[in-house]
Amino acid sequence: MPLEKIGRYQIKKELGRGGMATVYQAYDPNFERDVAVKVLPRAFLHDPQFRARFEREAKTVAALEHAAIVPVYDFGEEDGQPYIVMRMMSGGDLAGKLKGGSLSFQEAAKITERLASGLGAAHKKGIIHRDMKPGNILFDQYDNAFLSDFGIARLTHGSHTLTGENIIGTPAYMSPEQIQGEKDLDGRSDLYSLGIIFYQMLTGDTPYQATTPAKVMMMHILEPVPSLSTLKPDMPPDLSLWLQKTLAKEPDDRFAAAKEMGEALQAAIQGRSHHTLTTAQRTVVREPSTPITQQQPAVAPGYGPQQAVATPIPTPLPTPLPVKPKRSWLPFAIGGFIILGIGTIILLATAFIGYQGKGPLAFALGPPTATSTPLPQTITPEIEITNTPEEAVAAVEASPTPTEGTEELPTTTEAPPTNTPEATATSTPETPTLGGADKIAFVNDNDIWIMNVDGSGLEQLTNDGTTKTDLTWMPDGNGLTYISGKCVWSAELETGRLDFIACFESSDYIESFQISPDGTQAAITVNRALYIIPYDLDRLREVRYNTHLEEMSECPAYDPLKTSKETIVAVQKVRWSDDGQTLSLMVLAALSGVQGDIIQIFPVGDCESQPYRSDEFPASRFTVEDYDKSPYLQNFGYDGGYLYAISSFTRNDGFGHLYLYNGDLHRAETEANPIDGDCCYRDPQFSPDGHYLIFAYQPFEAGATTQLYIVPYGTIGTGARYEPLSLPEGFLTNPKAKPQPVFRPVSDRNE
Repeated sequence: MPLEKIGRYQIKKELGRGGMATVYQAYDPNFERDVAVKVLPRAFLHDPQFRARFEREAKTVAALEHAAIVPVYDFGEEDGQPYIVMRMMSGGDLAGKLKGGSLSFQEAAKITERLASGLGAAHKKGIIHRDMKPGNILFDQYDNAFLSDFGIARLTHGSHTLTGENIIGTPAYMSPEQIQGEKDLDGRSDLYSLGIIFYQMLTGDTPYQATTPAKVMMMHILEPVPSLSTLKPDMPPDLSLWLQKTLAKEPDDRFAAAKEMGEALQAAIQGRSHHTLTTAQRTVVREPSTPITQQQPAVAPGYGPQQAVATPIPTPLPTPLPVKPKRSWLPFAIGGFIILGIGTIILLATAFIGYQGKGPLAFALGPPTATSTPLPQTITPEIEITNTPEEAVAAVEASPTPTEGTEELPTTTEAPPTNTPEATATSTPETPTLGGADKIAFVNDNDIWIMNVDGSGLEQLTNDGTTKTDLTWMPDGNGLTYISGKCVWSAELETGRLDFIACFESSDYIESFQISPDGTQAAITVNRALYIIPYDLDRLREVRYNTHLEEMSECPAYDPLKTSKETIVAVQKVRWSDDGQTLSLMVLAALSGVQGDIIQIFPVGDCESQPYRSDEFPASRFTVEDYDKSPYLQNFGYDGGYLYAISSFTRNDGFGHLYLYNGDLHRAETEANPIDGDCCYRDPQFSPDGHYLIFAYQPFEAGATTQLYIVPYGTIGTGARYEPLSLPEGFLTNPKAKPQPVFRPVSDRNE
């Protein structure tokens, strides 16, 4: 039977129903006004201490008086049901507002500052909300935000909690200390929850997404704070710092009070500095372990790259941010022990062990060299020696050199035969080539090394020891580009000279910089926003912010790349097609309710129209082992046409299974694991002609070193055996090494 009346309040209609209470719109005849009545379950009265606690807490909450807190008018008990009477809010709640899309910086900041002020007033009275979420943020007819349900979570404590007696709240918004059941919570727990809500107001989603509430709670405890600037690259620079401080795992690292939090937010939105966001937080620089002896660009503090100088200077390099956090479920298992007990540990341990399984499409690769077993001629790479005669030619005899005191010999001698080649043309063999390449660059111990495609001629190009990612040859082959810290760098092959290409000090990270094959354009991702810009070094050295890239861009469809809903596509890695008309992108996307990696293909021929996605994978195209549990890809190689090599993310910070995909046929190419049928691989890249694949391989057993392999693509899946390239002892011994091997295309300079 529908409820018609409770106390003196006449029920008009039900407004909402949840696990803790039902809310009605009711009429108060004494004051002739509509009110909201929250009716709590009768089951709470089974707790003999509930009545006393309910009255004490309800009186405390009713005494709260603040412009941003929904006032409590009354409380009582009717026929075994406790209820609370509050002001009727006609503007709905924040959960409903967010269904219409994310909010602007200004609107989200206005709401957050107002709510922070209300929290501050409550915290001064010793009242902690404990259940901050969009459903508990209401609006009046003038669209002013109000906090509601203060103390309700505490009132219901001990009866209907989420995971046990001490854990109260909603998983998506709970602070780490709240999740761990700490009894002495303070206001900083509410501030953490408000930071989660702020993130959701700007992006439309909470920062931590998983398939179960338990996993979400563990992410709050163990996962790094997501980068807001990834999805909002046009955000004010200090706003990301503000969020990092608000969502710090330890309460002592957060804002001390709500007032301080609100003031820092207002300053960040207005572009002003705030004392809580310290200089140390803004700029992180580490000293290299040894002085930098190579030529380095002189950089004025706080400014972009300047003209490189010829004098070596010990300039410390920016500390690079990790391209991707470690995604091991083992820490989650530890967190699960704290939260969910032995049952959860077993579940998560099973998921972790599952990484070692070998799914039907998991396979790996390696390069052929001579072995004890006779092999078909096709699996041995033919190393072409360009411009080399069939046999050595004898040097031309020269006239004796006169010595002091000796009669000078006649200057006229018989001329050598005209068909005798010059000694200078044949005395030194040319560099060998393979697959349209003559050299390989790779990273060892954070420095770049160069060698010939046959493994000979090993040379060290850099010795600064800084982390380097996205290693790529320039189109002319005279140097390489890479990312270190918040800067894109170049390294000249002949001199080893390092120089800035562009720096973005206010960004969280840069993950990819790729010059188009014709050298006229560049694709760059800053905070995972993708821009296509002219490759103009003079202009690039002047840019510092995303807005500068927008101004520089001549391709509106990629300034930055957005979906049809005007949401910025979160791009992590970029590859150009050979004709420069297509981009293959590794994108962070929503996959079945969680964020994961996917490869998407976009044309770039029409810069004026909204780009359409011509393909994406793995998705429904093929299955990656454990992708449902860990939907991450470490890297991918592209032959510039239709073929792709993709490595999953399984162990040791990025080693995983290797998958091959044919974009022409829209299907996986093979199911082979060429090297002993086992994991693990990373950084696959194609040779310039697409016939060979180079990658790093590391056996699954503990303590194994990493090796580099070159494999003829067409032999994969035939059962052929391969041998690694020969490297000196001590190379790639770190189990988490990131070699990033890349072929240098042969060009006119060495043909």
